[in-house]
Amino acid sequence: MKLAQRFCERLVVAQNIQIRRVEQLKARHIEGYIRERLAQGITKRSLQNEMAAVRCILKQAGRTKLVDGNRINNCSLGLSGASRSGTKRAITAEHYHYVLETARIKDPGLAVALELSRLMGLRSQEAVQSAQSLKTWEQALDRGETRLT
Repeated sequence: MKLAQRFCERLVVAQNIQIRRVEQLKARHIEGYIRERLAQGITKRSLQNEMAAVRCILKQAGRTKLVDGNRINNCSLGLSGASRSGTKRAITAEHYHYVLETARIKDPGLAVALELSRLMGLRSQEAVQSAQSLKTWEQALDRGETRLT
């Protein structure tokens, strides 16, 4: 939803288009927006993500003809061919241990969240919210389960 909100805000700034309802959005508005964002140096992969959100909202608003047409697909917008390979790398074990020890001193709860993130592959928000699952996890471990959900 945030992507869609940013899309609308940028549409107003980039093209001075005052859209009040989804029904008013035209393919030419989207095409112009994408041209502007490409000119700003935004990567194709980022724009593919934005367009996925825009198409989802258009579909929910009943604009399936626009979504299913050829004008706003990634290929037509010049967004095809972007790599889906991730560019982010995990921090080194040395840096992780330094941060973990610092967190243990300053905030033991943060340290536990860091460990959950690292050991269970949780995102930060998931690690923080995992307190709600602790009882369930404990019961699963007591039953001898090796996988926690």
